[in-house]
Amino acid sequence: MLWQLPFGTMSAVGVILTLAFHYIPSSEHVVRAILFTALAWFTLTMMHLSYKVRHFQIERSACIEAIERECLMGFTVPYNTEGAEKYAFRKEKRFKRGFYEVRSYHLAYIMYIGIIAMLLYLAYIESPCIAIVAIVLFIIFIIIYIIISWRRRGDKDGEIKHNRS
Repeated sequence: MLWQLPFGTMSAVGVILTLAFHYIPSSEHVVRAILFTALAWFTLTMMHLSYKVRHFQIERSACIEAIERECLMGFTVPYNTEGAEKYAFRKEKRFKRGFYEVRSYHLAYIMYIGIIAMLLYLAYIESPCIAIVAIVLFIIFIIIYIIISWRRRGDKDGEIKHNRS
């Protein structure tokens, strides 16, 4: 799933952009700007979906590790990269530097942000008014998203502290 969502998103955006530039006349600036803005929102939605998929992968691996600790009495099979790295790269620590430390999902998020920036730039070229409104809405959405994420994280920390006591 890590690369299926970004690849599918890029393919869909590429096909729609190709069709838009081919079938929508260059005089229809507003239509193109609205289409580019809609594609940017679609890309943002797919970026959020990728984040959720990654989040649930991490939770599933933590659940599996907890089940192993309870059932296998001390013997665990590593499911995450850090645990498997101990077994796979015992002698070859040179891979722990530089570009090898970058996670693939971080690169996918960078790609999503690049696609959104490109689409908003294309919308700006077609109709600056629509693009400015879209950029302001994106900024408001991101601020609301960050606030909600912080509140949920705080609520989860409170639940964990409450359950432990």
